Amino acid sequence: MESIITAILSGLGLGAVATFLSLKLWPKFGWLDFPERYGLKRERIPYPGGASLWFLALMGLWFIEPLRALILPLVILGYVSFKDDRKTLPAWFRLAVHVWLALFLAFQGVQIYFISNPFADTNFALAETLPFLAMSLSIAWIVAIQNAMNWFDGLPGLNVGISGVGFLTLALLGVVRPELWFDPNHFNLTLINFYLAALCAGAFWWYWQGKIILGDTGSQVLGWLLAVMAIFSGAKIATTLLVLSLPLLDFAWVIFRRVWLEKKSPFKGDLFHLHHLLAARSEASKVTLYLVGGSLVLGLAAVFLPSDAKLPSFALIAVGVLVVNWRLWRGSQTK
Repeated sequence: MESIITAILSGLGLGAVATFLSLKLWPKFGWLDFPERYGLKRERIPYPGGASLWFLALMGLWFIEPLRALILPLVILGYVSFKDDRKTLPAWFRLAVHVWLALFLAFQGVQIYFISNPFADTNFALAETLPFLAMSLSIAWIVAIQNAMNWFDGLPGLNVGISGVGFLTLALLGVVRPELWFDPNHFNLTLINFYLAALCAGAFWWYWQGKIILGDTGSQVLGWLLAVMAIFSGAKIATTLLVLSLPLLDFAWVIFRRVWLEKKSPFKGDLFHLHHLLAARSEASKVTLYLVGGSLVLGLAAVFLPSDAKLPSFALIAVGVLVVNWRLWRGSQTK
């Protein structure tokens, strides 16, 4: 328990201090956003704030030896994302890097080996029966989650808040699992998840106040870590689907809408994500709190719901979220 408290306090302190220093130092480095690209008339804001969270995440991985294998791919992902923040890179290149890094991890053994059977207290052993499917699913899982979290970064503090809830959910799940106290590797995973959750919590205030912008350097890194930690923590697919249902369902809806309804590239950005449409009807800061609060409720449900109730719960949430997305989008088109 003492180690958990240390991880939480370290994350909170480092997240807060690093973000505060970023506010002071980034302008001196010329690391500011580009409001003119979006037709905004305001002063430039420190950007990408995620660079400091990226460094702190790498530092946390270094202190947990079994996770040091994640450092190299995370360095590459963070560097490419940082270059994209400073000078926009082609979408195809970024996607190629994401797929390559996920493929690299899959060949290192970071795969979804088992999937729980929601109708029985058993698991499907993918690696033994369908190894190609296990690898393909793992790659799609990592790439989808990191990009879903990136796309769900349109309001101040939204990505940092939901990422923190995701890490907290994985950490709490580790605490309620009895093998935590007997398996040192499992305990280490719980510690890093508490640390990452606390990093996000320590930084949240400044992001929520719109003082600093996360950027791809933060959103891609946090999304990637969430996907990978879910695999390391026992391939908690249903749990992660539930706690990240809002960004994941928005991701799926946006791709469908752009490709099938609007007949355009899925990579062509717009302001019709769920959070954008809600912010058009309320204050952005309030919408962030609503969505982060909703994710927290989903996260707690994911921890305490029995396994056979998680996928049906996700299915019900999917119907509701997609209907809301549809109605909000249709309403925006008639104005």
